[in-house]
Amino acid sequence: MNKIHIFSSPRSGTHYLESLINRILDVPILATPFEERKAFNIDTKELSNQINEFNSTDSLVCKTHPNWLLPYDTSVEQFKYLTEPDSDMLPLIRQFTETIDYTIGVIRLNIVDVALSFALAYHNFRLTGDGTGSFRPPYNNNTVTISMEDFVENCNKILAIYEVMIAQKEIKCDKIIYYEDLTFDSSDAKLIGLNTTHTIESSVKQAKSKKITIGNYDELYEYAVKFFTANQKLHTFSVTDGVIKDINLSNLERR
Repeated sequence: MNKIHIFSSPRSGTHYLESLINRILDVPILATPFEERKAFNIDTKELSNQINEFNSTDSLVCKTHPNWLLPYDTSVEQFKYLTEPDSDMLPLIRQFTETIDYTIGVIRLNIVDVALSFALAYHNFRLTGDGTGSFRPPYNNNTVTISMEDFVENCNKILAIYEVMIAQKEIKCDKIIYYEDLTFDSSDAKLIGLNTTHTIESSVKQAKSKKITIGNYDELYEYAVKFFTANQKLHTFSVTDGVIKDINLSNLERR
C-alpha cells in the first residue's frame, strides 16, 4: 500500500489517522486537490492539472469528505448534496480513485457529537479565519457560545453529508471502520489494516470535551438529539439517542 485514501464523515478522526499512517509507513500527508477546490473555487481545468500533479506522487496518505466531491443542490431549502458528481467532475474523481491503492472508510456513529464538533470547529474558524484552532489541530480549547441559528444549519448539513456518503457510488472502501472503535494509540494500526511491530504515537492529540468548550452545550445537545431522531426516516440509517444504530454501507464496500 503506497497511496492510502481516507474517505470519512466529518469530525471522525481523519487528522489523527493521517498522522498515524504517516508515522507507520513514513509517507507524506497530502491535501487532495478536492479540498483545495472547495477552499479556493478552483475550476475543473485547473483541478485536472492539480490531480495529475497529485497522482504523480508515489507514496502518500490523504483524505476526502463527501461534500468535497459532490455538488450542493440549490433546488432544496435545506442542505442537500447530490449523490452523483457533476459531469465534468466525474472523470476527475475516477482519475483520482484509480491511482489510490487502498481506501479506508471512516464513520462516526454518534452523529450528535459530529454536529457539535462541526459547529464548534466552524464557529472557531469564523473567529480566526484560518484552520488553526478550528478544523485542524492544534485545537482552540477556549469556551464559546454557539448560536442556535448556526447550529440548526450545521445539523442539516451534517445529515446531508451522511446521506450522500452512504448513497454515492464512486468511492469504494477496502476497509470500513467506526470512529468509536479507535483507541487513539498504535493498536489502531491493526484496526485500519496496517501492521506495526512497535509503538508509534500519532502527533495529533484529541481536543477537550465539547461539554467544556461549548458554553451552551446542553441546549444544543438536546436540539440535536430531537433533530436526528425526527429526521431518521429520511436516510438509510436509524438513530437512537443521537447515535446511529443501524446503517447500510453496501454502496461503500468494494466488491
